[in-house]
Amino acid sequence: MTHSSITKSKVIASLVMVFHYFFGLILYPYQTMRKIVKEKDLLQIGFIFLMVYVYFFIANTVRTRALSPFFISSPSFITFSFFLASFFLTVSFFYVMGKLLKMTVSFSALLFSFVYSLFPTIVWFMATSLLYYFLPPPRTFSGYGQLFSIVFVAFSLTLLFWRLILFYLALRFSLSAAFYKIMITILFFLLWYIPLCITLYKLQVFRIPFI
Repeated sequence: MTHSSITKSKVIASLVMVFHYFFGLILYPYQTMRKIVKEKDLLQIGFIFLMVYVYFFIANTVRTRALSPFFISSPSFITFSFFLASFFLTVSFFYVMGKLLKMTVSFSALLFSFVYSLFPTIVWFMATSLLYYFLPPPRTFSGYGQLFSIVFVAFSLTLLFWRLILFYLALRFSLSAAFYKIMITILFFLLWYIPLCITLYKLQVFRIPFI
């Protein structure tokens, strides 16, 4: 088997695992997250980050009604860069907190679990961008309009609940800590992350934080 065929096989295998874990996090989040924290395949992280970048590209294209370039100076790439910075700051924060609180912490486990816990966020933001394109505001107050609002709120709350579950499980298995220690780390995290979100909002990077 040639080197190129081995590389292709590895790429396909990584992509298959990403979709496997995606459905696993929907159906069996507890068991699936336990497996994810043991992952070492960085290609999987690359695929998920690519999904995030594709969202920023689509969102910018839909909002401006013009095709956004894939260049480094493009708005989508700049927004993606801010996302990566805040993401790795978050992972590093919990790693440092884990060390300070004498937890059994693994940076690799935090990295993989936090990347995979982005799935609810990616789904929600992709859905809102597509809805913005196919059903642009202003929307009516008719019966169909109110039904749409109810369905959208229920959809959003479901994804938020899924996101919170994955966020907790990511910390639970990455830090191997008791519930109260996890709550302490989350509290300290919010003390610096909320001001960061407000700053990014004022800089018009994110109207809604990509978390």
